[in-house]
Amino acid sequence: THTHTHTHKSCTTHLGAIMGIFLHLSTVAMLAGAVYIEYYAAAGEWPIFAKLNGDTTSSVVLVVCATLFVHLYHMSRNSLFLITTGLSLMLVNPVQDNIWVTRAAATLIAGGFGLQSTSMPSRCKLYSLGFLIAFIASDGPWAVTVYFTIFLTFRRLIILLLTAQTSFPATYIFGFISNLLPAYYFERDLFFRSDDPPEEIALTRERAFDEMQAHWERKWPKTLAASKELRKSFSDLRFAAGNRVFLPFRRILDEWCDPFTITTHTDRMVLKDLDGHEQLDIAGSYGVNVVGYDRYKEFITKGWAKVQGLGCVLGPVHPLLLRNVEILKQISGKQEVSFHMSGTEAVMSAVRLARFNTKKPLVVMFAGAYHGWWDGVQSTAGNERSPDDVITLVDLAEASLRILSLRSSEIAAVLVNPLQAFHANSPPPSDVVLATDNRNSNLDKKLYSTWLQRLKKTCNDAGIVLIFDEVYTGFRLGPGGAQEYFNCSGDMVVYGKTIGGGIANGVVCGPPEYMSRCDPKAPLRLAYVVGTFSAHPLLLGTMNEFLEWVITDEARQLYDQRHREILQFVVKTNKALEDEELPLKLASYCTVWTMLFQVPGRYHWIFQYYLKDEGINLSWVGTGRLNFSLDFTEADLDDVRVKLLKAARRMKQDGWWYHDPKRKVNNIAIKAKLAKEIVVAIAKSAFV
Repeated sequence: THTHTHTHKSCTTHLGAIMGIFLHLSTVAMLAGAVYIEYYAAAGEWPIFAKLNGDTTSSVVLVVCATLFVHLYHMSRNSLFLITTGLSLMLVNPVQDNIWVTRAAATLIAGGFGLQSTSMPSRCKLYSLGFLIAFIASDGPWAVTVYFTIFLTFRRLIILLLTAQTSFPATYIFGFISNLLPAYYFERDLFFRSDDPPEEIALTRERAFDEMQAHWERKWPKTLAASKELRKSFSDLRFAAGNRVFLPFRRILDEWCDPFTITTHTDRMVLKDLDGHEQLDIAGSYGVNVVGYDRYKEFITKGWAKVQGLGCVLGPVHPLLLRNVEILKQISGKQEVSFHMSGTEAVMSAVRLARFNTKKPLVVMFAGAYHGWWDGVQSTAGNERSPDDVITLVDLAEASLRILSLRSSEIAAVLVNPLQAFHANSPPPSDVVLATDNRNSNLDKKLYSTWLQRLKKTCNDAGIVLIFDEVYTGFRLGPGGAQEYFNCSGDMVVYGKTIGGGIANGVVCGPPEYMSRCDPKAPLRLAYVVGTFSAHPLLLGTMNEFLEWVITDEARQLYDQRHREILQFVVKTNKALEDEELPLKLASYCTVWTMLFQVPGRYHWIFQYYLKDEGINLSWVGTGRLNFSLDFTEADLDDVRVKLLKAARRMKQDGWWYHDPKRKVNNIAIKAKLAKEIVVAIAKSAFV
């Protein structure tokens, strides 16, 4: 009985394998068989080309329609289904004196589509049915292709127009503008008078500027000298230094100062620079410093102690990997984890895996969102390649949800950076774009949470992967990141920055169906996503220290306490600014905060220099994006307020915030003046 059962199972297995091979024959192979049958019956005449031997004009129209037909669907799986359906109907024409040959060819094609129908999208099934009805009702099969292609063309144009209407306008025009706008710089006289102030105000600015220059040269001689040398060979510094202020003001600032900090030591949030001076850091190391520099030192020391016996061994992994993966699964709510070497690289991995596993080409992101420096997700500034596989839609817009539904057959994933809740549809705030007081903050937690819930439902209904880019927000908004903060989870989550415990890292979490890098049905299909240092022992050690800390009750209590204290800091500081009639306001998003200027003006960017002069360290983006770490106490926040208010008083006294309501110097007037400067610069460049 055992032998009989084994033999029966073996036969069943072999039969299943044979059926599997048969069922996976492609539609193209079925069509090839049908073509051969008709070719044989028609005495050597190919059925397709025979139809192109007639009128030349008709042949050209047919070729154009066929080409357009393919282009409309970008050779996706859907297009192959549709094209093969159309060709099938064209091929099966009655063969004179041999109706059985025609039936055999038709049966073969019908069998091919029957076997493929389980994976054919519903929309394609409807289109195929339309093909069949049109074929039966028309005089010739080629007419079906022409008419149906016209229908698809109009449908495609409507979808593209709707997409363009809902897209971020800068996506389409920034490349043109960036090549059109020439570099232009103010001479010294205009540098202080670009807003046409009274002469005494201009002279006050000039005197304050020269005094600050002399003061910096006395205060930071070593730092300025080192910075000057670094600029010659360290391109990162040249880029950062050249993008701190609005374009026409750069040259004069480059000639005398650079707020770049060269530091040798930290004590909590205080940086000690090369000249021995202290700077209170509110930049937060580009978002990395969530818990405080001293705690990261502890993470690195203890983390290295855990793995130092292994050293730099790559390939084989340290057992700490198991514990790290366990915690990451718990926090993210996903079943699988992969490690990478930066947040940008983790985003690249998530997008690539989404495309691979959905077999769809497009990715959607939202206006203003930053997802790292990869040119595949930069649709405006900073990218010379205009990615044609990325759609940038307007955030918080009903129309954007409609586009996702309409183009669900093409869109693999939607990328969301929850940091955009702080300034939806605006680029990352930076002083380099402060042409006037053109910065806003509009955080509405309930509104954004509702938006994410609706976005998730739309993506689920459309079969689109929703990716949360939590490289910045993960563990900054709370122990559970934005997923916990907004009570909404993505299909995949990307982490980075602080999760490494002070060491460079990137993490992607997701379900098996989206994390797979191999196609079990097509072994040659691979998503080759790897990285040499992606699970470096030192990273595993420091990450473990951070993860073990962040899941404690102590960590959650600290987050809650600091968030309350930072909110009070903002309220108290805004009250003080208002009482002293200083045109500045603060806004916060947990430990992230920003400065909002309250009057029109062309010199808001210089406030970062006054803050540094008062002992506050900012990153190269200036006053736009600031970060408190969790080790800031109420006393530390009070210290920030004192320094900030002092810098603001000096800014006003020195004339940079001069504003006379009677002169009607508003944003419109400033932008009109800016437009005139640009036109003149373009005209001059045309003759150079």
